[in-house]
Amino acid sequence: MASVPLKPFFDSSGKRILLGKKIGSGGEGDVYEIVSPHLKIVAKIYHKPLESQKQDKLLLMVRGCNDELKSISAWPVDVLYAREGGPVVGFLMPKISDYEPVHKVYGPTHRKEHFPHADWRFLVRTAKNLAAAFFVIHKFGYVIGDVNEGNILVNDEACVRLIDCDSFQVRTNERLYYCEVGVAQFTPPEIQNSKHFKMERTANHDNFGLSILFFQLLFLGRHPFSGVYSGKEDMPLDKAIAEFRFAYSKNSPLKSISAPPNSVGLSVVPNDISELFERAFSETGARPAGRPVAGEWWDAFESLEKRMRRCSADSVHSYYSGLATCPWCRLEESSGLLLFLSADRITKIDLLREWQKVEAITPPGPIPRISKGTFIPHLVPLAPDIERSLDYRNFCQFAGIAIIAGCLVMVLGEMITDYLMLLPVVIVVIALFLYPGKAVDEKKKRLGNLKSARYMWDLWNKKWTAEAGDSAYITQLNKLRDLKRKYESTDREYRTSLLSLERTNKERQQKKLLEHCSIDTCTVPRINTGLKNILKSLGIGTAADISRNALLGIPQLDNTLTNELLAWREKMERNFIFDPTKGIDRLDLQMLIHKYQPMIKPVERDLLQGTLKLHRIQEDILKKRITLRPAIEKRARDLAQAEADFEVFSRTPEEMIRQEIIGFFHPKKDSR
Repeated sequence: MASVPLKPFFDSSGKRILLGKKIGSGGEGDVYEIVSPHLKIVAKIYHKPLESQKQDKLLLMVRGCNDELKSISAWPVDVLYAREGGPVVGFLMPKISDYEPVHKVYGPTHRKEHFPHADWRFLVRTAKNLAAAFFVIHKFGYVIGDVNEGNILVNDEACVRLIDCDSFQVRTNERLYYCEVGVAQFTPPEIQNSKHFKMERTANHDNFGLSILFFQLLFLGRHPFSGVYSGKEDMPLDKAIAEFRFAYSKNSPLKSISAPPNSVGLSVVPNDISELFERAFSETGARPAGRPVAGEWWDAFESLEKRMRRCSADSVHSYYSGLATCPWCRLEESSGLLLFLSADRITKIDLLREWQKVEAITPPGPIPRISKGTFIPHLVPLAPDIERSLDYRNFCQFAGIAIIAGCLVMVLGEMITDYLMLLPVVIVVIALFLYPGKAVDEKKKRLGNLKSARYMWDLWNKKWTAEAGDSAYITQLNKLRDLKRKYESTDREYRTSLLSLERTNKERQQKKLLEHCSIDTCTVPRINTGLKNILKSLGIGTAADISRNALLGIPQLDNTLTNELLAWREKMERNFIFDPTKGIDRLDLQMLIHKYQPMIKPVERDLLQGTLKLHRIQEDILKKRITLRPAIEKRARDLAQAEADFEVFSRTPEEMIRQEIIGFFHPKKDSR
C-alpha cells in the first residue's frame, strides 16, 4: 500500500492540505492525491529543499495560471508549504487520470495494448491536439524546452495534456528562469552539441521537438533522422540530427541517408504537411523563427482530418484520400506487422471461401518420368579400319589370356619350376595387351562422351526433379493446411470466450452497477465524509471495491463498520435487475476482439499470401515442365546414345575382366 504523509501542508492562503496515497514518483519529487471529495487536483512534493530561484519560478507560474493553461497541462495552480511562512516545498496541479505517454500511442506494439481502438485518424487528431497545446504554451510566452515523449500524455479521445510543467522556461521582464534539461533525440541541431542546457531556449527550439513528435505520430513511431546511412563511419541519432540528415527528405540522397525498410515516406501525407516537415528538419529551420509554428501544423492537420477515407479492404485502415491505394495494407503485407486493430471483428476473411480458392488450384501431379530407356539410340557402326583394329586387338588379348592360362596350368602341374623361364612369356603377354591400334583412341573418345553424357544427365535430372517436381507444391500446401488449423483453433478459442461472456453477462451487469455506486452515496450514519475520503485514498471508491478482505487491516474500521459497509453493498446488489436484452457490453466485446485479433491477423495474412504463393508455384511447375522438358529429354537421349556407342567396346576381353573385378568388389544387391 502506498505511503500517506501524516503531516498537513499549507497552500498560499494558509489552508491545510491533507495528502492521500502516492500515485506517482519522479527524480525530483512524488505526486500525491488530495484528501478532498471535490478538488480535482493533486500535489507534487519535492524530495530536496528548493533553491530560491526555483521557488520564485513556481510562484510566478502560479500567478500566470489561467483556464487555458489548466485545460492542456498539469500547470501549477498553487504552491505548498511544509509550514506557514516557510519555503515552498511543492505545488498543486490539475489531476490528470486515464492518460498514457504519447509513445504508447504512436508505437504499434504499445498502441494495440493501450489504445486498441486507435486508427490513423486518431493519430492525426492526437497530432492536431498536440499542436493546440503547444500553441497555448507559446501564446503566453512560455517555452517548454525539454520536449520529449515522456512529458506528453494522451487519453482515449486523443486529448493531450502536458506534464512536468515546473521544468518549463519562464521569462519575466527582469529575469529568465531556464529549462536546464533535455533529451538528445528531440534537441534541435543548433544546440545538439551543447555541453549543458543552461541557455535561453526559444519557441523555434520547441518547434523542432514538436515536429519530431508529429512525425512519430503520423509515421507510426519512426524517428525522422533514423535511416540507412551509406557512409563508412557510424551515424548515431544525435549526430544525424546535428548534420540535418532527415532520412525521408526529397534531398536525403545528398545527405547519404535513406528511409529504413518497411516504412512509408512523405507521400502518405498531403504536400502541405510534407513541406512543413522539410522546413522543420532543414538548415533553414535552424534560423530564428525558421520552423513551422504550432498554429501552422494545426491548420494542416485540421485539413488532413477532413480529407481522409476508409480502406475498402480493411475498414480499420484510414488514410489520406489523395492516395490511390491504402498505404497501411501495403506496409502490413511487406513488414508482416499488424498496425491497427479492428473494433468489431477479429478477422476480415471468410475461411471457407478462402480455402475453396486453395482447393480450386489444380495440383501439378507427379513429375513426368523421363529416362534414357525411353529412347532407342541410333546404332553407328565402327569404321572398317577401326573394326579391323578392334578385331586384331581382341585377338591379341584373347591370345594373351590363353598364354596366361597355359602358364598357370604348367605352374600348377609343376611342369615349370624355374620361374625365370616365364619372363619372356610375361613380356609377350604385356605386349599383346598393350597393343594400341586405332581402336584404343576411339574407345577413349567414346568413353569420354559417355562420362560427359552421364554428368550432364545427372545435372539436368536434379534440376528437372527440383523445379518440375511437385515437392514445392506439396510443401506449400502443407503449410497452408497448418495455417488453416491454427486459424480454426484461434477462432474456436474466440467463440468459446464469446460464449463465456454471454453466460456471465448477468454477473458483469451487476458488477457495472456496483461500480457506479460511489462510496460518497453510502448512507451508513457512521461512515462520514472523512472516513469516505480515507476509503477512497485506499482504493475503495465504489460498492464493487468492498469486500471483507479489502476492508481488513484498515485501522479506522471496526467489525461493526465493516459489517455495515458489507450490508450496504448487499443492498446495492438487491437493487440490480438483469436486462437480458442488453447483450454483451461493447467494451467487453472489444477487449475480447483485441485479445484474439493480434493472434489471428498474422495467420490470416500468411493464409492469403500463401494461397497466392501456392498458385504461383503451381504455374511455375507447369511452365518448367514445358520449358525444361526438351533439355532433359536431350540429356536422356544423349546418354542412351553414348552408352550404345560404347557398348561395342564392352565385350572386349579387357572390358570383361574390368567388369568382373568391379563386380567382385561391388556386388549388385539382390532385387528380390
